[in-house]
Amino acid sequence: MTSRLRSILFRFRKSRNELPDNCYVKSALPYELIEAIVREAWTATDIQTRWQLFRAISTLSRLWRAVLIDVALRHVFFESTLDLMAYRSLIARHLILNGAEIGDDFHRSFAKHICVSLSIDSVSKPFEVSQVAELIPNARFISLSILVDRRYLFSSIVPHLLTDRPSLTHLRLCWPPLERSYSCSMPSAVVTSVTHLHIPRHPYASLNAVLALFPFVTHLRLGTPCFLKNLVPYMAAVQVLVLDSPPNYNTHTSNGIAGRAFPSSVPLWNVWDALEYGLLRTQKAIRTRLIINAGVDDSDEHTVHELAMSCRDRGIQFECRRVYDAYHLKSVSEVDRWNFGAWL
Repeated sequence: MTSRLRSILFRFRKSRNELPDNCYVKSALPYELIEAIVREAWTATDIQTRWQLFRAISTLSRLWRAVLIDVALRHVFFESTLDLMAYRSLIARHLILNGAEIGDDFHRSFAKHICVSLSIDSVSKPFEVSQVAELIPNARFISLSILVDRRYLFSSIVPHLLTDRPSLTHLRLCWPPLERSYSCSMPSAVVTSVTHLHIPRHPYASLNAVLALFPFVTHLRLGTPCFLKNLVPYMAAVQVLVLDSPPNYNTHTSNGIAGRAFPSSVPLWNVWDALEYGLLRTQKAIRTRLIINAGVDDSDEHTVHELAMSCRDRGIQFECRRVYDAYHLKSVSEVDRWNFGAWL
């Protein structure tokens, strides 16, 4: 950043009532705009760029550094050993400044507003989940990505990281691409605080066991087609169900000419059978909702229309959103970790 740009950025004076004394500086931008800029940049970082960005912003001014620390303590990453070391220092410094220490009431209170992105790779074993749990005794949102095929991981994660966190209402779980027969061991613990659950990709043979861990989920989003009717007993509290149905991209040859086909994946969910088994049927006076995110160019109008009629007959609100283009491909890590609109 040039010195001319530096001088332009810092001409706006922020009052002492809104900032700590050591952050009383001049800035060309309102505090809220600086916060939005820093948050957008910080949440878009990866392992390679995260702490380079931290150092770069920290040199701009005391105000930008204060904003950055505040954002970094609300959007927390544990995706490498460096992340763990850096956050151990940041959190310890924050607690000392407030006369607190690891595990006390202040730590738990401040942590209840935290959003966490955690990636687990047991091949390189960058850190242990218990170490993360000590630093994050509570959280509002956790995005957990398991990057490698290890059956025992999830059963060890749940008791350490997901239980005994009363503020944890929003949870995102993503497994790596797995075979259809894949199953993983499940813990005996039950997580009662989670009400919004997003599972972009799951162990195919264990999804019912995963859902059983979260009996009070009211908003559920699934990203991998499965037989919904088998899950109905584990979805008794669900009021809003979102199903991702991007087109199935494949190639074919007709008369010696190669072409592409983008068939709809909506039928793969077998929603009709699930409705017959009681999907989204509730004893309460609550109108449930079914939302399908489908392809923009899918030729499935008749299928969707029939599904809409079935939902209407059962008092279920139905919506089909055309959000995926024909070339949509899911990534291995599903990097859209901060999607707070996933359950709308």
